Order: sequence, then C-alpha cells, then structure tokens
Amino acid sequence: FLRCMRNRVFHIITHFDIGGAERIAINISKSSSAKWEYHIVEVVRGTSDYSSAMIDELRTYNIKFHRSPIRNNKLGIILFPIWFLGIYLKFRPQIIHTHTEVPDLAIYLFHIVQKFTLQKIKYIRTIHNIKLWTDWGKIGSVVEKFFMRHHANIAISRAVQESYKTHYNESPTIVFNGIEMTSQRKFEGLVEDKINILFAGRLEYQKGVDELVAVVSHFANDPMLVFHIVGNGSQKFKVEQLSNFSNVFYYDTIYNLSQYLFSFDYVFMPSNFEGLATLSIESSFGKTPVIINSCGGLEETLPADWPLKVKNNSVQSYISIFNNLPSQDIYRKLADIGYEYAYKNFTIKKMQQNYEYIYTQKIQEITVL
Repeated sequence: FLRCMRNRVFHIITHFDIGGAERIAINISKSSSAKWEYHIVEVVRGTSDYSSAMIDELRTYNIKFHRSPIRNNKLGIILFPIWFLGIYLKFRPQIIHTHTEVPDLAIYLFHIVQKFTLQKIKYIRTIHNIKLWTDWGKIGSVVEKFFMRHHANIAISRAVQESYKTHYNESPTIVFNGIEMTSQRKFEGLVEDKINILFAGRLEYQKGVDELVAVVSHFANDPMLVFHIVGNGSQKFKVEQLSNFSNVFYYDTIYNLSQYLFSFDYVFMPSNFEGLATLSIESSFGKTPVIINSCGGLEETLPADWPLKVKNNSVQSYISIFNNLPSQDIYRKLADIGYEYAYKNFTIKKMQQNYEYIYTQKIQEITVL
C-alpha cells in the first residue's frame, strides 16, 4: 500500500557513464524519503567500465534503472520515444526530470509523439551548463520554448541562471548541486615527500587545457611539484606532450575519484567556464584546497575572498601561486574554510530536499496542455 502511495520521478540522463549530470541524478535518487520512488533512464547505452560500476552503485542503493538498447547518440535520441513509451506506460511517473541537451531533446520528441495521450506529465529540467546547444542551435531554440512553457527550468548556479537569462530571457530558480561526502582512501599513485597536484576533467577548452599545459610545462621536472592529470577529450593531444616530464602522470579515468581527493595536496582547476564545478566542492569536502580561475560556476563553490584564485586564467598568476604555496598552518585553515563553505551550501541532503519540494509543487500545479 505504501509503495502505491509513492510518487515516481524518472531521471533522464545521457548514459550510464562518467559525468556531472549523471552524478547529480544519482545523488537525488539516493534520497531516503518514503514519498518518492526514483528511476534513472539512459538515452544512449553506456558501454565503459564506468558504466558497469555505476550500475552496481544503483543496485546497491536499490535505485531502479532502465538501459537504452541503442549505442549511437543520434539514433538513441530519435528512437527514444518508441522504446521509452513502454516503460512510461508500465510505471506512469508523475515527474520526468531531464538533465540537459541529449535527454532534453529526447524527452521533447517523446512529448511531441505522445502529447495527445500523456497530458498529465510534469517536467523538471536541470540546466547543467552555461553554454547550451553549441552544435544544435536551431533545434535548441525550439526545445527551450517547450521547457519554458512548462515552467520546468532549474539552474545549478548563479552563473547558469545569468547565462540563461541573457540567452532566453528567463531567470530559472537555482538549486545548487549537492555532493555526497565519501569516505576517503589513499591514492596509490602519490609520490611521497612531494606536493601532489591533481587536475581532473574533460580535456576540452572549457577546462582550460591550454593553461594547464602552460603551467605544467613551466614546472617541468620540478623536484617538489608532481602533477596528476586525469581525463580524456578532443584536446588530449595537447596533454600528451607532458608525458616526457618526470613529474607528470596521466590517467584516462579513475573511478570514484572523489574518494581519493583527500590524498592530494591541491586540486588545480583552470576552467574557462563551468556550470557548477562539482570537483571543487568534492575537494573541499576532502579538505584539499583548490587553485581556481575566477570564472562563473567555479568561484561560486568557494568563499568570495578565496586566496588561491586568479583572474582571466592568468598563467603567470598560477605560476606565482605555485611558487608561493601557503605554510602548513595557513594550508590547514584554508582546508577548514573550504570544508565549512561546502557543508553550508552543497550537501546532498539540502539538494534532495530542495528538489523534492519542487516536485511536490509541480504535482500540485494545473496541468499544462
């Protein structure tokens, strides 16, 4: 009986694979509230080692999931309305919650195909990025009108909110991403008695790959600084040139990287822009200070007077920071300040409660036809 009384929320993600949007969908779905039943649906079938680990995690937390039969992105989007209909009719979710672009377009097509029979669907859409529809501009403008008409939009940061308002003349509600505090384990790749610095992210312009390469190259073979670079992407070739340096280690992926963040002395984030930088928050929870560029979506994760940040992604300013790293006493104070700020603003419980309040309000709304 209690099971029948629960409201169902379907999170639509691109795939079961590494990604900030996917992680947020899982973190919301880990809610212990008895009022909600969560399902996670992928649009495109994830096939990496990370996919298997993510599915194991979902099973551990008894989160229901539905796998896509299609591995190609475009085909997965186009055929999504067909195979998803059977799942929808079986479970009849009250809320469909999409997580940016690929899921957004797939759900838009599903709505168009089924709009005369599925008028009671309520939509929530989390905007995870500052820049939307970079490859599908005309399609994106149509999809955005759909989500605005359904009053579905949620921004993950002030930077995302401001960017969306600039482009679409709407100011979405903000719900900061909540990050799960994980038990910490020692990272086996550390170099003892050195300062171990981590960079982790997609190797794309967004993450400041050029600045990363310039800074690391400046400290090539430095006797004290060791750089651990984790990531893959279209600009991987720029990072590969660093492999000749004795103080640089490269990894394609490290599953559950957040549980190793305490091991590192610093996390380096020279991003050009962010939606909301999950890694920075996770690092603060791990009491590892973050060296950042002062860009929207990244500077919001730390206090306004955070000393380990630079303006305009200045390579020389980064070099100055690395040449003048804080003493142990100041380091410990910074670690505590970062932790306290993250705990105040970015706990998973706070995010879950905020979204579940929005779900409740959405269910009570008059249906948009």
